Order: sequence, then structure tokens, then C-alpha cells
Amino acid sequence: MINISSLIALSENDKRVIIAFVLIFILLFVLVGLIGMLVTKIMRAQGKTIDKMMHDIVVTGVVSDKKHFKKVAKIKSWRRLYKQARIPIIIALAATALLLVYYLVTGYWDANIFGDWGAPNGEGGKGFATLLFLWDFENCPTTTIFGITIISDWPPLLNTPHFSVDAWGSYIFVPLIMTSIVWFFIVVQAFIARGLRIRKLAEQIYEKNLDNYNQTKALTSQNQNTINQ
Repeated sequence: MINISSLIALSENDKRVIIAFVLIFILLFVLVGLIGMLVTKIMRAQGKTIDKMMHDIVVTGVVSDKKHFKKVAKIKSWRRLYKQARIPIIIALAATALLLVYYLVTGYWDANIFGDWGAPNGEGGKGFATLLFLWDFENCPTTTIFGITIISDWPPLLNTPHFSVDAWGSYIFVPLIMTSIVWFFIVVQAFIARGLRIRKLAEQIYEKNLDNYNQTKALTSQNQNTINQ
């Protein structure tokens, strides 16, 4: 249990640190929940595309059983994956080609395209990090609360955003490669969502269910039809 007297003895700075950590924890918890809900909603919407792709051939009876449905649906899903994945792959290949040109022109073969931010005073640099705020998290100010060492203040600033002529290759390569990665991830996610939807539809459409079947009513209906004939 937490000692109340220890809490009272804490300095104002320590109390602010504790409050900040609690708020950060709550924010992360809410953020994770929102991201989970968003991913679920997106996956459901992506999976629905298989309904449009299979609707006509199902209602017309071209696909008549579960096995055939899965086979046709998977072929259509793979074709869609191929068509959608071509663009991000082309972007990635173009980015790689441009990076090679950058190396050949500048000779900076050892340059860190992502992490080189230049001098501490915010000059030079050959990486995309020149455009970012960077902090020295390894040398964060710390404090000890209840015997636990935690960060007590924002870390020192390593780099402020600045433009470097030597980093022109990274300014082209990094946005392109990140775009291709995110794009490809979305395409693959859609493919997985369609696969899950295919399983669900195959079970729903061709399921044999006796939940609402009443044999007495069925026999009565058949006898009535025979009498009417």
C-alpha cells in the first residue's frame, strides 16, 4: 500500500510528474481503444467488398455450394490483391532507384538516410531526420519516487528542423518509401479482411439450419398441397 505521509512529503515537481504519468496512461489507454475500434470498422468495410464481387454469381446459381464459393471468392480476392499491390510496389521500386541515383551523384554511400541530422547546432546532415525535432532521451532528467527512478522533465533538444542540401535524396526517398509501406499494409489488411468475410459468407449462405423447422407443420403443409392437387 502507498504511504499517505510519503505522498504528502513529495515536492510539487514530483506531484506534477505523477499526475503527468497518470494522464499519459489514461490517454494511451483511450488511444489504443480508439485505434482498435477504427481497425475493426475498417476491416469490416474492407471485407464487404467480397459481397459485391460474389453477389451476381451467387444469386444466379453459378456457385452452388460452399466449396465452390470459397474457391471462386479466393481467386477473385487474390486478383484484387495483385491489382491493388502493384502501385505501392512500383512506388517502392521508384524510390529505391532514386536513392541509388542519389548515392551515385553524391557519393554518400555511408549516409544514414533516416537518422543523420547533422551537427548539434542544427546545421548540415544527410538524413530525413534534419526535418524533425529530436530529443536526447538517453540523458533525460530523472527523479526518484517511492524508490523508482522516473523521467522528471523533457529531455535536451538534439535537433531543430532545418533544410540541408546534402539530404535531398532522403527528402525524396523517405516519403515515397513510407507511402508505399503504408499503402501496401492497407492492401494486405483488406486481403485479410476479405478472407475472413469469405469464411463467414460460405457458412451463412450454404448453412443447413433446423432451428425454425417444425416437422408437424411441414407434413401438414405437404398433405394440404396433395389434397388441393
